[in-house]
Formats: sequence, structure tokens, C-alpha cells
Amino acid sequence: MSEEHDATTATPVRPDTDSHALLERLARQDKEIEQLNDAVLKLKEELKSAQKKLDDVHNSTSWRMTAFFRGPIMRLINLKRTWEVLAFDVASRGGWYDMLAEIGRDIRTHRLQYVQQIGHYLRSNGEHQPVPGSGPHDRNDYHAWRAAGKAVARPENARAPDAAPPLISVLIPTYKPPLDLLQQAIASVINQPYERWEICIADDASNDPALETYLRQLAQDNDRIHVRFRDKNGHISACTNTALALARGDYLLLLDQDDLLHPEAMQRVAECIMANPDVAIIYSDEDRINEDASRHSSAYFKPDFNYDLFLGQNMVSHLGVFQRQLIVDIGGFREGLEGSQDYDLALRAMERVQQHQIRHIPQVLYHWRAIKGSTALDHSEKSYASTAGRRAIHDHLERTGQRGEALPAPDLPFFNRVRYELPEQGRLVSVLVALDEPRDALLPMLQQMWNTRGDVDAEFIVCTAAALTADDLQQSLAPEAGPAIRVIRTDAQTPLSERMNAAAEQATGHLCCLVTVLFTRMSAGWLEELARVAGQPRVGFVAPKIHNLPGQLDHGGVLFPDTMRAVYAHKGEPKSTHGYAGRAALQQEFSALSPALLVVRRALLLESGGLGRDFSGGLAMIDKCLELQRQGLANVWMPYADLMFSNPAYSGRTNLLTELGLLSSARRRWAAKWGEYRRDHCYNPNLSRRGDFSLNWQP
Repeated sequence: MSEEHDATTATPVRPDTDSHALLERLARQDKEIEQLNDAVLKLKEELKSAQKKLDDVHNSTSWRMTAFFRGPIMRLINLKRTWEVLAFDVASRGGWYDMLAEIGRDIRTHRLQYVQQIGHYLRSNGEHQPVPGSGPHDRNDYHAWRAAGKAVARPENARAPDAAPPLISVLIPTYKPPLDLLQQAIASVINQPYERWEICIADDASNDPALETYLRQLAQDNDRIHVRFRDKNGHISACTNTALALARGDYLLLLDQDDLLHPEAMQRVAECIMANPDVAIIYSDEDRINEDASRHSSAYFKPDFNYDLFLGQNMVSHLGVFQRQLIVDIGGFREGLEGSQDYDLALRAMERVQQHQIRHIPQVLYHWRAIKGSTALDHSEKSYASTAGRRAIHDHLERTGQRGEALPAPDLPFFNRVRYELPEQGRLVSVLVALDEPRDALLPMLQQMWNTRGDVDAEFIVCTAAALTADDLQQSLAPEAGPAIRVIRTDAQTPLSERMNAAAEQATGHLCCLVTVLFTRMSAGWLEELARVAGQPRVGFVAPKIHNLPGQLDHGGVLFPDTMRAVYAHKGEPKSTHGYAGRAALQQEFSALSPALLVVRRALLLESGGLGRDFSGGLAMIDKCLELQRQGLANVWMPYADLMFSNPAYSGRTNLLTELGLLSSARRRWAAKWGEYRRDHCYNPNLSRRGDFSLNWQP
């Protein structure tokens, strides 16, 4: 024994070289982490010191005394930019006369409120921008808006014959929840006035005696509450499937363990089901609550179902309701996509139904708890959810036979973009230009369009009243390896629709790019990116992001927020903005798109009769967008292609329908044909009727 012990101690076992190197590397990393922590602490101290100095300035007497004048003075500092912005704004309103007339109408309509809102704006140093109805509050102050009871509740009044109130099964998967928050979540169901519900709770092996006692007592006291305890932790997909196995309802409502339902949630869902018996998927608007539910914020008032936007963000998630048999048929939640299991479920369910079976309730019915560890507080808390979401989209594209890849959205990595493959029919795009600009103005645009087009070929067909010839343009542009160029001579009175139709007849490309604005700059590969989307069979027109010289978004997707009002989404916002809920940076469908530049399949344009002649100018192209949408095609705004123009004369109108005239026959024709767009499915009635995505203070 002693000899063995001596022998053993005489020859100690040494770690091998790899283990030794690993330990050294870990030691170095620990030291680096310690240094980084020291640097973070130092930066925090510097930030705290800077914040104190800033607070001292803001609290000083001189700062308060100059508050009234500071906003206007700061706007005058950069006079050049101020004038540029003003020039584009005036042009957008149709000139000085129309701009002053619009201001006069606002004064007559809102009277004292108009003066008061200007006063509130100046007194807040421009930080608060009130609107009529908001009093001293900013137009986007959701807390004040909610307290004032401004929400638009639109219950489904129609009811199908013999429609019975549905049984709704609420699925709640739990894992080590804060018990008080779980109790609040369950209470938000139990206290619903609507009574045909059941709660199905599955606990994922929390091993919490207090939780188990509470849930067992709950099920014992209420026969509408069913509980199952899992022996082994399987994560949220498996746990929710366990809850699903308990459900016997007609529809499933998904509720997280720490969130709350609005008191009217069940009633609104039941009304939707009884009015639409074949509905398969229902979702509502949502907001966020703090830990003690004392404050609501970050409301997302969503559009009706928008497939392209849905691929960019999970707009169905909260509140999400699904037909139970549909979820059973597709196999429930898929394991391996934890973090985006509800996104994957919605994608697979959507593939089995028609779009009219997906219904949106434009009311906040779900309150998402923003606590540490939740994506409601910070998307970076669960970055793995974004990765799982893109895998779910990739699988959806494969199942539906679409060729493309799911990528992080630029500057919004927790959202997505789908980059489709180029159409197989050919990569030639016919660029149809309808402008009467002189050669020296037109030529630089054609040259840059050709140089930045990306991995597609292009031909140019210019329909113009200017004194131009194809040979002149061809030789000046690229005499050896440049694009084919044709010129169609016309007179200045020829309608835009006739020019474009004539050019399309002569085009040979699979796609046509219709251009009506003189652009001065294009992003690299702009035409290729538009062609990728326009080549999809489900798509009608595609339009890019367009900004003006001062760097503001100008043309884009067209919203119809009110009777006889059509506006460009996010017009006037900085071109780098993400916009409302990311909508200024994500690919999505709109009812119509800007006529400044549109890409469409040539066969689709010609076979549908070309551009109509009922309306003049760009409205003929917007009219065509609406016709294609009525046929079931999607008009897609694609922000990953970006173009700029410099001349204020090409600014998009703040209300496109003012071009119809006040008492004209064209206005009556528009109202008769498109009066249904008083409620745009790409907008929300809880948002301002001005179409600027602010809250609606005057519903």
C-alpha cells in the first residue's frame, strides 16, 4: 500500500498540452473581461458626470428663460437646410397658395385649438407636438391617449345565422414563473365577462412546491381550469403541446405566463368568430405594461394581414387565436424553434388557409409584460429568437415553393427581410421613362441608372416631348457596351397613361420599370432588388424608397386614412428612420404605390389593359395599383432600393387626391370607383386620419 502510494506521488499526472493551453487562454480571457468591466464602470462614471452637468444646465435660470425662443432660433441656425426643407414642403402642398389655403382650412376647422397647439409646441421647445383633441399632450402620448378613452373599438356587429358562442381554450405554458404575475395572468382570463372559456396550463417541470400547490388548488376549485405537470423539462414548444392536448375548445388563445388580457378580449374574439364562421386565425393590436402593470406604453396598432410585413415581423403574435383543429392538423408547435415557436406556428397555419380567413381586430386586447429577460423590454434579450424566426421563414419558403433566403433586416437585426431569387424568365428590364426634361438633365439619370442597376440587363425607352433622338442619347451614354435606347416622340399634352402604354408595347423585357421623376442618385443594385420582388407571381407593382435632397422620405407606399385622402407613408421623416413599429424600414404591402417609379411584369401590365384613362397623371398609375390589388395581387414597397431626387417640383403631394380638383368629374369618378378605401386595410383606425401614424385623437 505504502509503496503504491509512494510511487503514485513520485510521478504526478500532468495536464496535457491542449488542456494547459486552454487554461492559459481562459485566464487571458478572464483578465480581458476584468479590464472591459473596469472600462465599462469608468464610462458609466463619465456618463453620470456628463448627465449631471447637462441637468445643471437644464435647471439653470437662463435655460428656462430662453425656452420659448430656443426652438425657432435653432431652426434658423442652419438657414440653408431650413430653406431646402421648406421648398420641398411647399411643393408637396401644391405651392404657396395651396399651402396657405390648407392652413386657413385648419384654422377654420379647429379655431382656438389650432392656436393652443402652436402655443404648447413652442412652450415645450418643440418636444411636444399636440394636435386638435390632444390638449397639451404630444400626438404620440399613448398613456394620455388611453386615459382619455380615445381608443376606437369596432366590434363585429354582423352575426352569421345560427352562430353559437365558441368555446375558447386559453393555453398557458409555465416554467418557474413569478407566482404573483402568473396569478394576474390567470385572473385576466377568469374575470372576462365572456364565459365560454377554459384554461389549459402545462408546467414544464418547474419543481416549485408553491407553484404546484397553487395550480392544483386552482384546478380543484374551478372545473374549467385544467393543469398538467410535466415530468421532464422539454422547453416551451413541448410544454405548449402538453397544454394543447388538454384543450377541447373550438379555438385556442395563446397567453404567456406573465402577460394580461384586456377585459374585452374574449368578447371581441367571440364576436369575430360568430361574424366569420370560417375564420382560422385572429390577431389584435397590443401594448406593453411595466412590471406592476401601472403604465401602458408602446402600443402597436397593426394593419390587417399583410403577408410581406408578416415575413418581416411577427405581427400576429399578440393576441394570437387559432382554430384548434387547424393546429392539431399541422401537428402543434414544432420543437427546435424555441423563441419563435409561435411565429413558426402562424406561418404553418397560414399556409393552410385563405387570406380572408385571417382576421385582425383593431383594438389593444393583449398587454405584453416588459420585464428583464423579456423581448418586450429588449429584443436583444433573446437574440436566439431572431435566429429561430429566420429558420421558420426559410422553411416556409421551401414548403410554399418560393425561392429566396431569410436575412436580418438592415439596421433591424431582430426583424427580417426575404431576398428572392431573380425571375427565371430573363433578366432584361425595360426602363420606360416619361419625362420632358432636356438632354443635359435626362442623360445623367440614364447613365447612373445603367451603372447602378445591379445583376440585371436593361433597355431604355424614353417617351418625351423634348427634342431628343435615340442616337444622341446612345452615343452620349455608352457608345460601345451601353444599353439599347429608343425614343418615342410625343407632344406635351399626351397623357401619361398613353405614353407608358405606348412604351410598354415596344418593350422587350420581362419586367417594365416605369419612371416619372428625374432622379439624381440610386443605391447600388437598385433595379436588381426591385426585379427580385416584381418577378414573384403573387406581386403586382413594386416601388422603392425615395427621398429628397434634404434627406427626407418623400414618395413611397400610399395610405388612404380618410375619405378622399391619400398620403405617402412616413413622408417627411428622415430617410434613416425605422418609422412606426419598423414600418419605414421593412418590406410590406400597400394598397397603392408612388407613381414616381414602379416595376411590374410586362405581361401583367399589358394583359390587364395597361394604364387606364379615367384619371390623369400619376393617379392613373395609382388607379392601376388598386385594380391589381382588387384582383388579389400585392403592391409591395421595397425599402432596400433607395433613390433620391433634387428638384422640389417632383415632391409627392401631401394629399394625392387634391389633384382631382374639388368639384371635378374626375373626383366623382374616383369616389364612385374607390370609395371603399375609407378604411385602408394597410392602416389602423386608431391612428390619425392624417396618415402620419400618430394616435387618432379625433375618432
